Amino acid sequence: GGEALASMATLPHPLALRSLPVLLPDLARDAWRAIAHGSLDRIYRRAPMVRFDDTSRIVLFSDSHRGDNSRADAFRANASLFDQALLHYYTEGFTYVEVGDGDELWQNRRFTTVRRAHPRTFDLLDRFHGDGRLHMLLGNHDIQGLNRRRMAKGHLIAQEALVLQHARTGQRLFVTHGHQADATADQMHVISRLLVRRVWKRLLLAGVKDVHRPAPPEPRAPGLWDRIMEWLRAEFVDRLVEWAEANERVLICGHTHRPALAQVGAAPYFNTGNCVDPGVITGLEIQHGAISQVRWVARSEADVDGVQRIERQVLAPPRPLRLYP
Repeated sequence: GGEALASMATLPHPLALRSLPVLLPDLARDAWRAIAHGSLDRIYRRAPMVRFDDTSRIVLFSDSHRGDNSRADAFRANASLFDQALLHYYTEGFTYVEVGDGDELWQNRRFTTVRRAHPRTFDLLDRFHGDGRLHMLLGNHDIQGLNRRRMAKGHLIAQEALVLQHARTGQRLFVTHGHQADATADQMHVISRLLVRRVWKRLLLAGVKDVHRPAPPEPRAPGLWDRIMEWLRAEFVDRLVEWAEANERVLICGHTHRPALAQVGAAPYFNTGNCVDPGVITGLEIQHGAISQVRWVARSEADVDGVQRIERQVLAPPRPLRLYP
C-alpha cells in the first residue's frame, strides 16, 4: 500500500495536466525568444563596423527579391521604379545598404540567372560598389547551401549584418535582415527553401496565386492561412522589438515587408518595408543626423520621353538619431 501511495504521489496533479496546454505556448515562446535573442547577440558581436557622421547620406532598402524576370519574379513589376530611385540616390551621393533578400535565390538556383535578368539594376549596384558606397546584407532568400553568414554574388559580397557607428557620438545602429528571429526562415531555412523552390514557384508560374498583386478593391475577411501567417509575423517581430528594447540599441531590419519607424521613447526598432508591392517601394534614409521613412511611387502617366514618372514621398518627418539610445 505504501509503495502504491508513493508512486501515486509522483503523478502530475489533474489541475497541472489541465493547465499544460496553456503553459506550452508560453514555454515555446520563451524558447523561441532565447534562440532569437542569442542569434542576434552573436551576429551583433561579429558584425563589421562602418563609421558615419552628420554629413553622411545613407539609404536602406530590403526585400527586392530580384528573380528571373518570369511571372514568379516579384521584382519584375517594380524594376523600373527601383532603378530610377537607386539612380537618384547614386547621383545624390548616398551610400546604399541592401538589408537582405535582395535576390530571390530560394526560387532560383543560380545567382547568374538573376543577374542576367536584371542587367540595369546590377550595373547600378556595380557603380555603388566601385565607389565604395555599397553594403549588401544577407537575407534568408539569399541563402544558398548552408552558409548563413556570407554569400558571394559574383564580385559582390553579402554579409549577415552591419553596425553603423556615429563618429562623434559613438551611437551604434545595428542593421540585419531580421530573419534570425523567424524559425521558419532561419533554423528551418533548408525546408522552407525546398518548399518555395518546388511548390510555391510552380504555383506562381501557373498563375494560381500571386501574393504580390494588388489586393482586390472589395475587402475580404482573412482566411485561416492569412491569420496563421499574421500571427507568426507578429511573434517574430515581438522578438526583434524585445531585443532592441532590452539592449537599448537601434535595430534596423527588413524581412517582414512592413515598414516601421520607431517613436521616440519607444523600443528603437525600424523596418525598411519592401520593394515588391506593385508600384510602391519603401525604405529608410539617414542624412543630417536624422532618420526618415520614405516611399517611392510609380505614376500611371509617363513623361515626355515616355519614361515612367516616379515620386518620392516622406512618410514622417525626419527624426534626429540623437533622440534614440
